Amino acid sequence: MLSPRRNSWLLGWLWLPLLACCQKADLTVVPSDADAAGDALRAVRLAGTGEGTRVCPYTITDFCAMEFPTDEPVWVVGYVVGSAPRSMSHAVFTAETDNTSNVLLSSDSLCSDIARCIPVELHTAKLKASFSLPQNAGHFRKCLLIEGVPSTYLYTKGLRRVSTGLWMDGFDISSVAPAEWGSIEI
Repeated sequence: MLSPRRNSWLLGWLWLPLLACCQKADLTVVPSDADAAGDALRAVRLAGTGEGTRVCPYTITDFCAMEFPTDEPVWVVGYVVGSAPRSMSHAVFTAETDNTSNVLLSSDSLCSDIARCIPVELHTAKLKASFSLPQNAGHFRKCLLIEGVPSTYLYTKGLRRVSTGLWMDGFDISSVAPAEWGSIEI
């Protein structure tokens, strides 16, 4: 028969494999077209604009009217209309770019005016692969819901420290009033 002290030691070793699977996990989901986890996120319903939450994201107009600075991340929805290599004065409004460091978001999918865009910094390889135009040319002028910290970026109001985002294929923010977004599933 094992002693109580030896039993507790033995039980401790038996729990070790169970604890190994309870590690902190990165639950950030940046879905691609073929990503099954992305389909689960697409069931989220948008309820309107103005709060900066995932369900009530800021539009570009809301975002530009915000008071800065803040360190709280916010959700913003807009169309990816280009990128700005090095500065906003070098902005390109095409999908044919080699710049992976940022994208430009606008409320208008056909926008080509830097005054109506905000730059979104893509600072990690994962974000660049998921949202930059060179890797996602098929998403040019498509809607993107993205979370980041409002900050000055490229000498204008923009998003930095982006943590996650979601391509909203088939969702058109210009044809439906924000008050009616609740009836639309992405």
